[in-house]
Amino acid sequence: MSDVIKLWAIKHRPTKIEDYIFQDQNQKLSFLRMIADQSIPHLLLSGVQGTGKTTIAKILINEMNIDEMDVITINASDENSVEVIRDKIKSFVLSYAMSKFKIVHLEEADYLTPNGQAVLRVLMEEYADNARFILTCNYEHRIIPAIRSRCQHHRFKTSNKDDIAEYVVKILA
Repeated sequence: MSDVIKLWAIKHRPTKIEDYIFQDQNQKLSFLRMIADQSIPHLLLSGVQGTGKTTIAKILINEMNIDEMDVITINASDENSVEVIRDKIKSFVLSYAMSKFKIVHLEEADYLTPNGQAVLRVLMEEYADNARFILTCNYEHRIIPAIRSRCQHHRFKTSNKDDIAEYVVKILA
């Protein structure tokens, strides 16, 4: 896609950990530790739209040098059934990983059906050695407790306006 027609927010989305605006120092240290260790737990990233959940997921994948063949991204608001979980995700995690592990990135995971979440929970347990799951959602209460308990949970809120202004000035310069 040409830079001319890309949305400004997409064109200038941070791609490196040092450009990301964290909520606080503890959150920053947690993500830096994952990158340093080259390993992540299952993650649940929750918060309102535009708070950086997808951006940090993409940065993690990029900074950990996960082969693009080892990453599947599914928008659960479009594909949220048991069949998607069983067919797409299960066959993906069953295949050999080119990297240390595969990553299943589920956007808007709060739109998965309850039955789909139940099947996902089983996959998260069975294939934890081969795959990591990164779930993003706006409404964490829609995620069943069994999945929440299997994930390291990070809550995102709107970033500090001064930090955003500083990032925008850097882009404009």
